[in-house]
Amino acid sequence: MHFRIFGFVVLSCFLLVLTGTKSAMAEPAKLANSETFYVASDVVGDEFFIKVAYPRDYASSGKSYPVLYVTDAETNFGALQYVVQRLAKDKLIPELIVVGVAYDTNYEDFYRLRARDLRPSIPDDPDFDLGGRPDEGRAEKFAEFLRRELFPRIDAEYRTIEGDRAYYGHSYGGLFGVWSLMYETDLFSRYVILSPSLWWGELWWGRPRVSHGYHILPARASTDGTPEQNARVFVASGELEPRINELQTDWVRAIRPLLDPSVEMKDIIYENETHRTIFGRGVMDGLRHVYSAPE
Repeated sequence: MHFRIFGFVVLSCFLLVLTGTKSAMAEPAKLANSETFYVASDVVGDEFFIKVAYPRDYASSGKSYPVLYVTDAETNFGALQYVVQRLAKDKLIPELIVVGVAYDTNYEDFYRLRARDLRPSIPDDPDFDLGGRPDEGRAEKFAEFLRRELFPRIDAEYRTIEGDRAYYGHSYGGLFGVWSLMYETDLFSRYVILSPSLWWGELWWGRPRVSHGYHILPARASTDGTPEQNARVFVASGELEPRINELQTDWVRAIRPLLDPSVEMKDIIYENETHRTIFGRGVMDGLRHVYSAPE
């Protein structure tokens, strides 16, 4: 009888510990020196989940800081915060406020929404069909959300250095960075662009597309909008992502002669890196380049 009671107590304790462990594991991890909030966008007609990380002594320093804006923040925000902290601690870059734009949704919706916001529109051409969804290719609205809604809020609520905004993007995010550099030049002055998806739509730059022959970037960049000036640009791909690195090479060759002399661009094709592994080397080198002193 005593043995049965003892066994019941042991089993109950075990289940309690196990239940408590599962509950603890279910708690979302919170990054130090960071906070999150939602921004409802009238421009896009949707809600964004914004993540902000700031230097450890932000509350007491009284200083103002440059801002690094990051897309695809569902997947990369924590890693970027860590990299920024390490580089700043070694005084290789200044201390930064990092702002991540996310959606706080499931995996499937995340990919649908990033296609909507990070892909520019394609030409009004019935033959130009990349098999996308009708709600894709609305980067123009996303850029307007940044300009009219997110930037003013960040500048109002945090101590930022006016106009010192950097951008980090990978894949479709890299595509948005390239497009912003050429057509939305008031948004950022520093660009870290990794593995840009330059095959998208009219941004098939530097080489003819089958049956179309688009070379739109060189023709448009010299005439449309205000050219980017006094910017620092880093663009990189991996040698193990052949389609993307070839398009990057063609784009750099086509666009470099059109850049204002005040724009300093560095481009790299990394050996032995893929579309997924490029993050570590690319972010480290990219941030160091865009925040280094002009040569």
